[in-house]
Amino acid sequence: MNGNIKILVRPNSSNNTVSGLYNDTIKIKISAAPEKGKANKELLEFLSLALKVPKQDIEIVHGEFSNLKEIRVKNMTKDGIISSLLKK
Repeated sequence: MNGNIKILVRPNSSNNTVSGLYNDTIKIKISAAPEKGKANKELLEFLSLALKVPKQDIEIVHGEFSNLKEIRVKNMTKDGIISSLLKK
């Protein structure tokens, strides 16, 4: 049971936070700059803490170099991921 969700990442933000759900896509603000993978690394760390799962259970399936990403989380459903993130 692996859940995939779409995430719209806004790098260079003042803090790391979930902005909300827009048309089946979760918008997340990340403070890191989108250079040399810094924003992706910080996004995975943020998701790991928010979802309470190890970083190695989270992967970027599509969009590594894009603001729109598809993320897969092992052992969580799509609905479980969305509800956990929106509680933050």
